[in-house]
Amino acid sequence: MGKLAFCGGDPVRKDPFPEWPRAGKEEKAWLEKVLSGNRWFAGLQGDDPEALGTLFGERFARLHGAKFALPVANGSVAIDVALRAGGIGTGDEVIVPAYTFISTATSVLMVGAVPVFADIEPETYCLNPLDIEHRITEKTRAIIPVHLGGQVADMASIMRVAKEHGLLVVEDCAQAINSARDGKKAGNWGKMGTFSFQSNKTVTCGEGGLIMTNDQSLAEKVTALRAFGRFGSRPGARSSDLTCERLSSNYRLSEFQAAVLLGQLERLPQEDNVRQTNAERLTKAIHQIPGLKHIRVYEPSIRHGYYYYLVRYEPASFNHADPEKLCAALNAEGIPFVPGDRQPLYRHPVFKPENLAGSLCPEVLEQIRHSKNLQNPECPVSEEACNCTLLLRHQVLLGNEKDMDDIAEAFWKVHKNIDELG
Repeated sequence: MGKLAFCGGDPVRKDPFPEWPRAGKEEKAWLEKVLSGNRWFAGLQGDDPEALGTLFGERFARLHGAKFALPVANGSVAIDVALRAGGIGTGDEVIVPAYTFISTATSVLMVGAVPVFADIEPETYCLNPLDIEHRITEKTRAIIPVHLGGQVADMASIMRVAKEHGLLVVEDCAQAINSARDGKKAGNWGKMGTFSFQSNKTVTCGEGGLIMTNDQSLAEKVTALRAFGRFGSRPGARSSDLTCERLSSNYRLSEFQAAVLLGQLERLPQEDNVRQTNAERLTKAIHQIPGLKHIRVYEPSIRHGYYYYLVRYEPASFNHADPEKLCAALNAEGIPFVPGDRQPLYRHPVFKPENLAGSLCPEVLEQIRHSKNLQNPECPVSEEACNCTLLLRHQVLLGNEKDMDDIAEAFWKVHKNIDELG
């Protein structure tokens, strides 16, 4: 295989992998529909019957087997609004995984509640149901499982714990569009599921988000909270007919964003099939390399959304190289791996009481100040994952068979010549 490219050798490949985001005739057709008309706005509550935002919500709900899918401004706002619709507020404790994107936990703070960090499963990197139980206190009101990278968490077990303790479950499905487990799509297990359509997601309009639910009462609350807390209105109502009952802001999605999302949704089945096929091929090759493992559970009942292709490596098999150095070696070979999260959420400075002063009420600040969980939550699996995880973004899986073979060849090359990295 020759000398590592990182050390001056020839790379495995020079051709680029597929780029993302990408648009086609589908997005253009829907955007032209908006531009040629005078409806650039989905209505006062974002749910006018003829709005593209409403149509997208209906199609997204149908894809996931849900009753209601309500678009909002972005995925972080979706968690915020869902928590408030579920009655979560000042001083409530919400259990979240320690290994995920920051907004899962900061959205809890945004409603005045306190995030409580729990560990993840090593096989899935999703919230470990066995670690939830001892995190529950008299102030615990909700759980936010995250379907990391497209792998649906062990929701049957999480729901059993939630039911036993009377806790609200809001699924963070930002990375799990069209993922499923045990015949149920992500977002249908808890009371609500939140999604993101940020630029990196498998369905995107640059930004954007959505809240899904099968509960009509919650759907009505979400609809009101995404539009200035206007309750009791009907589609087509005039602004003078609307009464703001609860403090909220404008979290509606524009018709331009909805148009792009409708186009994206049309191509999703085809793109998803390509990802699934390529991921299977890559996994077979990866698992032949000593010290490498694809992070996911392989069961017929699980449909992985492949937002991320996560790889865990045994440091001893790679000369104890850290993720940055290993990625640098792979990048030099033409393979766009990036490190996974480099620290658990609770190590971010945002969770220090002094950095939250002025944003939370004194009582909640004091609660955080005395929270053992925020100081030392004891999440060893999350800590370890930060030191041995690499990932490929989903667009890489939109390549061809040779692309997948090149990824495996580059990993073999790095593995066999790891001593060159020093």
